[in-house]
Amino acid sequence: MAIRRRRFGQVLAVALAAMMVAAAGCKTTPPEEGEKGGAEPKPAATGPHAALLKLLPNDADVGDWKTDGEAKVFGPAADAATGVGAIESDLGQAAAAYRAYGYVRSVVRHYIRGSGGDRVTVRVFEMKTPSEAFGVFSVSSSGGTFPLVGLAARMSKKALGFVKGPYFASIEYAGISDATPVLMDFGRWAADQITSSSYRPSVLETFPLGSAQGERYYLHRFETLAVLPFLPKGEPETMARMLDLSDETDVAIMGYPTETMGVLNYLFVIRYASAVDASAAYTAYEGYLASSTSAAEQNVAVAPPVGSYVAGTFNAEENSVKDQLARLLAGLGG
Repeated sequence: MAIRRRRFGQVLAVALAAMMVAAAGCKTTPPEEGEKGGAEPKPAATGPHAALLKLLPNDADVGDWKTDGEAKVFGPAADAATGVGAIESDLGQAAAAYRAYGYVRSVVRHYIRGSGGDRVTVRVFEMKTPSEAFGVFSVSSSGGTFPLVGLAARMSKKALGFVKGPYFASIEYAGISDATPVLMDFGRWAADQITSSSYRPSVLETFPLGSAQGERYYLHRFETLAVLPFLPKGEPETMARMLDLSDETDVAIMGYPTETMGVLNYLFVIRYASAVDASAAYTAYEGYLASSTSAAEQNVAVAPPVGSYVAGTFNAEENSVKDQLARLLAGLGG
């Protein structure tokens, strides 16, 4: 009887062990390389720049692209203790445009694919506010395609720029493949990592509807305004003194289609710190235009200030057909 009980116990133990293995779905061999079960989780970014670094993909986060070197962080000034370089060491003279928008810090990383020379460079800039990020986007992006990425995006044949929250991202592709799917894959991945709220500068909401896509600009300083190709500026130094722009002024410009194909009517609004400042700038700029010998500046019209706002058009002749300036002034309360 003791032998029978012992054999019964052994059989029962074997049966229970088999049932436990089946129920747990256990494997008798370790996971093969590449299987999900064997993949180790990627370490999360840590340190003072973790929030910025997590916006950059790691190996295979985007297709079969791999990182090429470590990410490099930049700031307003170099800091050897934290490994931060001055933004000029990354962008050279182009850094001035970012400093004009409450630049906080930025990061750059390179990616490669295969052996054919495909290369992607991703830069993410953190600005003081979403409005400042939109401003950088408005003057730094180019191209005739406007994909749905982030709050706003603009794409050329080899580059994509988009804004979301307080971040402006620039993605550049070098290689012989079609750049569009590459740029979109990187752009969408990065945009998905940003959870911050997005909004455009409030001064843009004062403009009439119907502006041309890609022709909405926001800035502060005259140095930024002067690089816009459509700006009439017969004597830039004198014009800069008359307008008296600074970090405390908001400048918004929108281009509107006209009866002539390829010609836009550019409206502008400048918000000064006070009505007194606006009145002084209006008088000075109006006098500058009146004495200008430039045909382009003779086609500029500026309206009397409305409170702390000065508004006008760089294309008075085109504006006369569809008076968008009158609509803009009405939106300002004038």
